Amino acid sequence: MQKILYKTSLAVALVSLGLASCSDSKDAIDEEFIQTAHIVNGKVEKGPLVRGSQIDMRTLDKTMVPTGQSYTTTIENNTGDFNYGSLKVNSPYAKLTADGYFFNEVSGALSNSTIKLDALVDLSDNTTVNVNVLTHLKSQRINYLVTNKGKSFKEANKQAQKELLSQFGLQEYADKDASQYSITSGDDAAGVLIAVSSLVLSDRSEAEIVEYLSLLSNEFATTGTFTDKTKERLKSTRNYLNGKLETIADNIKARYQELGYEVGVKDLAYYFDWDNDGIAGNELDNASVVKLSQNDIDVPVEGGDFTVTVESDKPYFLTPPSNVADSDTGLDVSPGDNVTEESFFSSLYETGADTQTPESEKVTSIDNNIVKIHVGPTLSRRSQSWSIKIYNARGAVAAEIKLVQHGNPNVKIEVPKLGADGRNFVSYTLYCIGNAVKAERELEGKYALQEKKQPYSAGDSSISNCWYEYYNAIRRLLLVKNADAKSLNCYQPFLNTYIALNYYLMTSHWGGVPFVIEPITDLSTRIPRTSENEILTKLSSLLEDAMPDLEEKANDSFADVNSAFFVSKDVARVLLAYVYCNLKKWNKALPLLEKVANNGYYSLIESDKVQYKNNSECILGFELYELQTRSVSADEKSCCPCLDYKDVLLTTAECLYHTGNKAKAKELVDFICKKKSIKIDESDVLMSIARLKYKLQSPNYLTFIRRNNLGVSFMGLKENQTYQLLWPIPSSECASNPGITQNPGY
Repeated sequence: MQKILYKTSLAVALVSLGLASCSDSKDAIDEEFIQTAHIVNGKVEKGPLVRGSQIDMRTLDKTMVPTGQSYTTTIENNTGDFNYGSLKVNSPYAKLTADGYFFNEVSGALSNSTIKLDALVDLSDNTTVNVNVLTHLKSQRINYLVTNKGKSFKEANKQAQKELLSQFGLQEYADKDASQYSITSGDDAAGVLIAVSSLVLSDRSEAEIVEYLSLLSNEFATTGTFTDKTKERLKSTRNYLNGKLETIADNIKARYQELGYEVGVKDLAYYFDWDNDGIAGNELDNASVVKLSQNDIDVPVEGGDFTVTVESDKPYFLTPPSNVADSDTGLDVSPGDNVTEESFFSSLYETGADTQTPESEKVTSIDNNIVKIHVGPTLSRRSQSWSIKIYNARGAVAAEIKLVQHGNPNVKIEVPKLGADGRNFVSYTLYCIGNAVKAERELEGKYALQEKKQPYSAGDSSISNCWYEYYNAIRRLLLVKNADAKSLNCYQPFLNTYIALNYYLMTSHWGGVPFVIEPITDLSTRIPRTSENEILTKLSSLLEDAMPDLEEKANDSFADVNSAFFVSKDVARVLLAYVYCNLKKWNKALPLLEKVANNGYYSLIESDKVQYKNNSECILGFELYELQTRSVSADEKSCCPCLDYKDVLLTTAECLYHTGNKAKAKELVDFICKKKSIKIDESDVLMSIARLKYKLQSPNYLTFIRRNNLGVSFMGLKENQTYQLLWPIPSSECASNPGITQNPGY
């Protein structure tokens, strides 16, 4: 043991001797400085520089001129520690320069190239001297204040420290010198260091980081501030980091865990100046939501003035001072195709249409967390609903005021026809719906005709094609909906009817699906499933709101694009009835279906053949070609059925059955059988309806079987096969969307 201790002491002595021998200057650099031995050690963190990185130290006189003494050592471990041992220096001032690879806390990976960081320190004040981004950024400023402004090192260091942290709104942490900051401390100083370091890193390459550090250091050196352009760039970077702070904290903790250390990281959000008032963290509530004096306002037809109080002592905003950006360029670029309102909807409406938005005046302001809302008289026949979002300083929605203004039935609305862009876009959208409906009908028919029912595979291309055609159509409908909402807002009832149609057909075959009614680029890969009942409930509201603005007429899907787009009231009426049936609200569905029959626009064709043409039985159908491209007359066009009068009558009988009027239901079944020259040998009325649906190849066959629990008794499925009445979610969707779950049984 004595030999080991002796060898260790000798080694330390030799290292110290070697370091000291780098300079033989013995001049008294500072008459007040007494040359004594100093243990010089610390950390280099940008995150931490890795083991083996070189760190050089040169002593300086009080005017920042090198004294001639220099020392070199290397970082001992991957946490950035270095130790020069005991040094008897000839001046208290020193410049440390570290050069090495580092851990990037934003990306969570080690750098591919090296970086240099400086620190100017007073060795007489500190036994531990850390090198980090803050010491680097203020080094040139300290040197400038000493050499050009006659400041002492202590005065220059204190001023540079305060000025630098003030640039980031972090001045309250300026009392502790930056050379004492360390990521591993887990305190406010660590939070400050991580925040500023992350602002430098952002999404930059190593070369860009070096260039940016140089820019910041040079700007700060002579003025003690950054240029306005750099300040705006720092705000952009702050927004980029906004949604990544938890990940940055996790990256740091994970890195140190790999190295055998447990490091805590405080909430980094409190070290950024989100509201640009010059003070970081003072603008944040502990909770992500805030309470309002009222959340719902019912606005009368004549409008009015309203006041809402945000119950917090922190500032809230109508326009967020910060936001979450996907890049550090100030521009969020979403992936996907280039479908935009600008490129497709310059002529959404026909030429000559008055595109002035018929909306009531709306003026909203906030002052000292008091929201004032003025709403003018309504200019629409329909009720209008909108919301006012209340943002916290980070740009997150902390509360929402929902407003509804009653419509004025006396307001006249002129709905223009589609313009050139509108016709082209809607035409292709209807083409997509037609493809989806055709695929759905073929899949349903193929399954129904099997004697021994075999389930579809999640990898079946027909299943995935049907799924993605529906979503392609929905995405396009939402784009038109958004463009119209920003202009005349007159197409909403027709668009909502088609959106409801797509979602109704999807829920009929898949149950719950990803559901959105706001335009986004990549609809199916980022949204979890919404339950079938929840979707159907929302569809019922969409259709109920749409129906008053639809025309009472026979629907025509085939004359031209405009006739196909401007669906009649019966389309929404039938669709709403089907939604109610799937919700098993038979009493609500029945009067809607009876109204369709009583209107007299449609009738049964006396034929036992299954014909899908544009005839009196077709309420809504789709060609399998883009509209306006076929030369045959509208009456000759064959179609893929979607809403069919035969099915309306059969569903009416179903509702009569479930509401207790089995006799009338049987009369209706007998009427259909007679018209179609079909004989049904079923004593049970519901079974008779099922048999007719099967023989007539009625649309929506499987959803009828599922809602009436006829999979076993009518279709002959075993109990463990009834899951097959819903199709599998496409495997490609499950693979690309981690938030989605597969249907049971697949």
